[in-house]
Amino acid sequence: MEQIIYIISFLLSSSNYIVGLSIPLYLISKFSASPLILGIAGFLGNFSYTIFTYIFYRKRLKIHFPWFVISSILITFAYFSLTLIKSYIFFFLILFLNGIFYSRFWPSIQYFFSKNIEKVDRYNLSWSIGTIFGTFISGYLFKMREFLPFMVGSFFAFISFIISKINFKKFYEFYKKLPEKFFVENKIDRYTKKIMFLNFINFFGIGGTLYLFPKLAKIIGYPSPLISNILTSLFLIRFFMFWIFSKIKVKFTNVILSISYILVFISLFFTGIIKVPFLHFIFISILGVSCALSYRITIITVIEKGYSTELNESIIGIGFFTGSLIVGILGQIFGIFNGFILSSILILIIFLFQKFLLK
Repeated sequence: MEQIIYIISFLLSSSNYIVGLSIPLYLISKFSASPLILGIAGFLGNFSYTIFTYIFYRKRLKIHFPWFVISSILITFAYFSLTLIKSYIFFFLILFLNGIFYSRFWPSIQYFFSKNIEKVDRYNLSWSIGTIFGTFISGYLFKMREFLPFMVGSFFAFISFIISKINFKKFYEFYKKLPEKFFVENKIDRYTKKIMFLNFINFFGIGGTLYLFPKLAKIIGYPSPLISNILTSLFLIRFFMFWIFSKIKVKFTNVILSISYILVFISLFFTGIIKVPFLHFIFISILGVSCALSYRITIITVIEKGYSTELNESIIGIGFFTGSLIVGILGQIFGIFNGFILSSILILIIFLFQKFLLK
C-alpha cells in the first residue's frame, strides 16, 4: 500500500500543478484578468481549503477513513468543468469547491504515515516530483490548446481515483487501525508555533509567485512554456533539497529561522526587479530551498507530537491564499512588479518584528 500512496500523491500533485499554473494563464488569455482577479483566483481555492481543513480538524470527522478516494473523483469533475465555464462567478465557485475536495485529500494521505514517520521523506519526494512534472508540462499543454491542461489534470486525478478505488478495501482496513491523533485539544507548544509560522511565510511566497508571476512574465513578454520552465525550477530545487534533507538531518534553530525568512525576501524582491529569464530562474528557485526546509521540519514535528495534519495543512492554505491575495492587491494598486517588491518588504518587516520584538 505504501507504494500506491506514493503513486497517488504523485498523480494528484501533478494534476494540481498542471491546472494550477494554467489557471492564471487561462484567466489572462480568456478574460484579460488583472492582478486583483488573479489574486482572488488564488485566494478562493486556498481559502476554502484552509477553512475546511480546520473545520475537519476541530470536528474530527471520520479520521479513520481514506477520504482521498472520494476526493480524487470530485477533483476530476472539478478540473473537467473549468473548461466549460464562461464567467468569473462560476469559475471562482468551482475553485472554491475544489479547495474543499483537497481539504480531505492531503490530510487523509498524510494520516497514512501516522505509524510510519520514517517514510515521510519518501512521501515528500513523491508529491514534489508531481509538482515538478505538472508545472513543467503545463505551459506546453497550454500553448497547444488552452483547455488541454484542464483535461490532462482531470485525467490524472481520475487515474488516481481508479487506483485508490481498486485498493479501497485494503485502505479502509488499514485506516481503521491507525492510532488516534493526540493533543488535539491541547495548546500547541512554542516551538511548533514558530515552525508552523515559518511554513506559512514560505507558502505565502509560493502562493504569490504561482498565481501572480505569470502576469508579470506576460508583461515582460515571456511565452507560456518559459513561464512553466521558470516555475518548474522552484519545484525542482525543492525536490532536490527534500532529498538532501532526508540524508542530512537539519534541526530547527533561530539561525535556520533567519536564513529562511531572508531567502523568501530575496526571492520576492528580485522577482519584482529583474526582467531577465535566467535571473528569474535563479531567484524564484530560491524559494524551493526555504520551502523544503520549513515543510519537512513542520510535518515531521506535527506527526511526531501527535498534532493534527489538518491543522498543518490549514497553515499552508493560509499561506497560499494570503500570498496570492496580497501580491494581487498590491500589484493592482502599485503595479505587478511593485506588488512583488512590497510583499518582500512586508516579509522583512514580519521577520524583524518577530526577531527583535517577540521574545
